[in-house]
Amino acid sequence: MGSVLCFDLGASSGRAIIAKYKQNRLELKEIHRFSTDTLKENEKIYWDFNHIMREIKLGIKKALEEDENIESIGIDTWGCDYGWIDKNGKLLRNPRSYRTEIPEKVIEEVHKRISSKEHYEICGNAYFNFNTIYQLYYDINYEKLLSKGAKEFLFIPNLIYYSLTGEKIWEYTIASTSGLVDAKNKKWSNTIFDKLDMPSEIKGEISYPGKTVYPLKNEVMKELNIDKKIDVCLIAGHDSACAVIGAPLEKNSAYLINGTWSLLGIENEQAIINTIGREKGLVNEGSLNKKIRFMAMIIGTWILQKLKTEWKESGENIDFKDFEKMANQSEIGGEIDITEEFLTPYSMEKLIIDSYLKKYSIGVKEKKDILKIAYNSLGNRYKESLDLIEKLSQQKIENIVLLGGGNQDRFLIKTIREYLNLPIELGPVEASVTGNALVQLMTLSKIESIDEARKIIKSK
Repeated sequence: MGSVLCFDLGASSGRAIIAKYKQNRLELKEIHRFSTDTLKENEKIYWDFNHIMREIKLGIKKALEEDENIESIGIDTWGCDYGWIDKNGKLLRNPRSYRTEIPEKVIEEVHKRISSKEHYEICGNAYFNFNTIYQLYYDINYEKLLSKGAKEFLFIPNLIYYSLTGEKIWEYTIASTSGLVDAKNKKWSNTIFDKLDMPSEIKGEISYPGKTVYPLKNEVMKELNIDKKIDVCLIAGHDSACAVIGAPLEKNSAYLINGTWSLLGIENEQAIINTIGREKGLVNEGSLNKKIRFMAMIIGTWILQKLKTEWKESGENIDFKDFEKMANQSEIGGEIDITEEFLTPYSMEKLIIDSYLKKYSIGVKEKKDILKIAYNSLGNRYKESLDLIEKLSQQKIENIVLLGGGNQDRFLIKTIREYLNLPIELGPVEASVTGNALVQLMTLSKIESIDEARKIIKSK
């Protein structure tokens, strides 16, 4: 019934994957993988956008050599980052990476103009110092980019769309990560732009995914020697929004994206905004059909990844598949609080040992026990987050759909089941790519609705 090409870009690598829809099933095949390189200049980190576009075009070329029946292309990426377009429609400079630290005084200035409480009540985004709101304020007031030719900003997936089609788009799900969108009406917040003296001309109207296609522009067709029509579909541009679209959710389901960051939440018709949510860092971000993902952002499998790296550096190359066996052999109980310290520890192993000693007055030495504590602590953090989401949404969660690479860790799944005490359903490991493909297929009228799409995923 047709093939679509999915580009799924993360903050370290990107992939081009062909999704083939036939006999009510979705088959995925990776045909190109590439790094999403950065450049450093004056202590700031920028995305090498020319490199990214070369790899995107190479991915298109490889895909068409593999499957001449590809009908459309969709792109999803990480959130918050963007590039500036000048008055001639050219990229002003490489997009800055969220890894560049925005000075604390900039964030303080923003919240002198609009309090963090008022800001959260409008957009429902928790505080992260890399959010678009702070980056834009910095560009306009400190780097003076408007006087240097900057005219409009485009989020990374939309910047790629622009490079391929010539169409400027501000897509809803990626815009909802910015701290600039009113979570209630799903449009830009005039209040936020006015209070920060940011000109409204730097952006256009928000567009919503699932209905619009744009043809590849002629110069791209000629460059890649393409002689057939291929459209670029306006999908959900944010990778986690795509992942939730690719989840077989039902009425009282929650989802848990198991990755470096874990995202645990529900899909809701309206934003849920209150003081407790702001204090606990819960976020409201966009989903398909103008819905809201109300969720907790939790330090996830990063803890396990960091342990693996540290042990390898010390001479013990322990594979992730061995983590399950080791943790199963441990009889240690209890958990520690996962705080912001766990994002940038000098030593993850030492931090876990010290935190456990402080809480229980018990010394830990063996790696199997360190692993078991890490797993238990993740399970407990998920339980605390789910309890809070149930309380604030006034919704009783009846099952959890697990998504992402963590689905390959059987001990993690076992731990989640024990702590949450709910039925567990395993959704796609390639959740973002699955959602990317499904929105393209809906846009092309190959699939009628998100409900039908989720039935397809459930039947796999």
